[in-house]
Amino acid sequence: MKILWFLLFGLAVSATSAEPLKIGAVFCDAGVQRALDEPSWRGAQAAVALQNQAGGIGGRKVELIRIPADSTPASVSAGVRSALAAHPDLAAFIGLSDTDLALAAGREARQAGKVFVTSGATSPLLPDEVGEGFFLACFGDDVQAAAAADWLRTKGAKKVAILFDDSKTYTRLLNRYFAKAFTGSGGVVTEQIAFLGRAEAILPGDLKSCDAIFLSAESATDAQAVIAKLRAAGFAGPVVGGDGYDNPAAWSGNPLAKNVFYTTHAFPAQGQGAAGEALLAAFHANYPGGEVDAFSGLGFDAARVVMDGMARGGDLAEEIQRRTTVEGLTGAIRYDEGRRVPAKPVAIIDAEHPGEVLSQETVEP
Repeated sequence: MKILWFLLFGLAVSATSAEPLKIGAVFCDAGVQRALDEPSWRGAQAAVALQNQAGGIGGRKVELIRIPADSTPASVSAGVRSALAAHPDLAAFIGLSDTDLALAAGREARQAGKVFVTSGATSPLLPDEVGEGFFLACFGDDVQAAAAADWLRTKGAKKVAILFDDSKTYTRLLNRYFAKAFTGSGGVVTEQIAFLGRAEAILPGDLKSCDAIFLSAESATDAQAVIAKLRAAGFAGPVVGGDGYDNPAAWSGNPLAKNVFYTTHAFPAQGQGAAGEALLAAFHANYPGGEVDAFSGLGFDAARVVMDGMARGGDLAEEIQRRTTVEGLTGAIRYDEGRRVPAKPVAIIDAEHPGEVLSQETVEP
């Protein structure tokens, strides 16, 4: 009887140890954020597939639990709560490409004591707003705005007008950071004009005096509506925006792409600490279909940040904070001096030729 009991106990322990390690993956499958989150989801899948091919973590497979959403804060909050109820053993969460959505989901995760690593939500304020255990795998809006300002200044721009969507935290922050960086380098911001979502934007009063327009819009589609109005009003100069524009399919063959530029995440990143050719090849080999882009790389990198911490054991938030050194497809990821936003390269892209990087630089926050 004792022998049978020990055998049954051993089988139970073995079954438990063989259970997968679960990571919640919050990626929108509907709404405006789908264009960014779907490639991120596929990138995260590639990272987990690669990890499992190498034996998983401690002999246990890793499983991604997809948490779909419709690009609203209410849907991501509800999704995280539902996932926690169905899978209380979730080790952590990753995902999302929008600040307002990441704030909502991150607070739900942290209330449950779980780590959240956002793949593409770029507000550098998020870690403090959500609390300990929330990390960015991407750069912050302060550095992408500074990179845009620096690039425009090198192109000779002296006077710029700013149009920004006042309905989103992301677009408000990008407006604020860009204005600070551009004026700080000696440039002049002639006007800052707010609009709401896809409502018709009011154009600057003196377009002829502007060397460029900085258009802080949530998505490529939103930007195109305003760009069309600018071109109809006779402004042919450069229009510059942030990583929300990074939807190559929206620009391909579109005449509105002419003289439009945007900052985004370097992919593949160059320089010290970035992923090498072997890892890039493994990413492509495991990518589950569809075009790859910078947000694919962000999903891959975010998943690897979490799995890197899980592999070392101990408190996951502390492991990520103190010991993360991930060779990312979008740049090296580590969290220096207590910060939870990595210093990563920013790429400048011509919307007419999204496969060509005009510049790539790392800007210190």
